[in-house]
Amino acid sequence: MSGTPTDPTDLLEIGRGIFALILFSLSLYAWSRRRQPALIMVAAAFLLFFMKTLLDYVLPSTTEGIVRVGIDFAALALFFVAIVVRPRKDLGKGSPLS
Repeated sequence: MSGTPTDPTDLLEIGRGIFALILFSLSLYAWSRRRQPALIMVAAAFLLFFMKTLLDYVLPSTTEGIVRVGIDFAALALFFVAIVVRPRKDLGKGSPLS
């Protein structure tokens, strides 16, 4: 972070972290109600974005570029898997094939 607390870039980065934490909490709440594995993956991705913001704020000069890119890559991979993975359907319940 650049230094002044009113810098628009800093405010957006802090907002990104707060928004990611809110979305993480909402995803966990949704998972507790629906028990879909994809929601856990989405929650983990949002948590990674929050952790990235936290790392940028706590260790601004020592955070390596590879760590930031690695976090982005992991979050994108989690979002992709959450979208692609579909819940399994139980063919034993009410299916004419059983």
